[in-house]
Amino acid sequence: MALKSFNIAIVGAGRVGTLMAKFLSQVLGHRIIAVVSRSDESIERFLKRVKADVASKSIHDLPSEVEVIFITTSDSAIKEVAEKISKLENLNFKNLVVYHTSGVLTSDVLDSLHRCGSEVGSLHPIYSVSHFDYTVDEIKKIKFTLEGSKKIYDITKWIFYNFDSNIFPIDKSCKVLYHIACVFASNYVIALLNAIGEILRKANLNVDDKFLIPLVEASLKNADELGVVNALTGPIERGDLETLELHLNELKDKFPEILPLYSSLAIETIRVAFKKKSISVNLASQMLGLVSSYIGKK
Repeated sequence: MALKSFNIAIVGAGRVGTLMAKFLSQVLGHRIIAVVSRSDESIERFLKRVKADVASKSIHDLPSEVEVIFITTSDSAIKEVAEKISKLENLNFKNLVVYHTSGVLTSDVLDSLHRCGSEVGSLHPIYSVSHFDYTVDEIKKIKFTLEGSKKIYDITKWIFYNFDSNIFPIDKSCKVLYHIACVFASNYVIALLNAIGEILRKANLNVDDKFLIPLVEASLKNADELGVVNALTGPIERGDLETLELHLNELKDKFPEILPLYSSLAIETIRVAFKKKSISVNLASQMLGLVSSYIGKK
């Protein structure tokens, strides 16, 4: 539990807003005094999972005793929401802390509130938030990146007391690169699983999309235990040029829409295999030349 229980408002009652509210109230012991969202449906869904003193569709109903606001709307709405909050006359801005939860935007988007005297920050949960009902044990494991005004780091350690080790500072100039990494780690893994399922169906295997998930899990376990580079296996790591060519030809003939994806990942895999010292400079060059010759082919 936190040393002090803060009065917190959540603006945006979607998946991220609900997750943050559960972390703040059920893990850290803070009080959710208000939730503001655009629809009755989202508010009702939120209140089934998290208690809030005030529930409204209007930003003007934020209570004056609020100390911390989390803006958990879509990225495109954050600046407008912040500007609306900055015009409220009942808030004590000099004692107010405001975060948004965008992975790609910096705290600069909250500048209208910072000019009013509030401390501001971007606090991004490093998690794939696909539903509303994560357990407390799952929520406790979530890590965050943080950047913002000078005092925001000490304030965040206070708010996340006992969980401040879950907070990782990031320079605002690096947020876009960081977010790209998150997209690779989450969204593109799902895209790869979809491609895997399509390939298996074209191979006439009577299995579902989960068929190769144990293989994916084993790869992740190896990466965790051995390190990413040392976990690499497969035909490229073994230097099997012939198998690589068989793959490229088969995709060119039977799955040309996935050939560019395979080719891009093969190039990165060649880099990893060379870093692992599994293949020589000469073999890496041959492989890159082979893969490059298929890029753009239909």
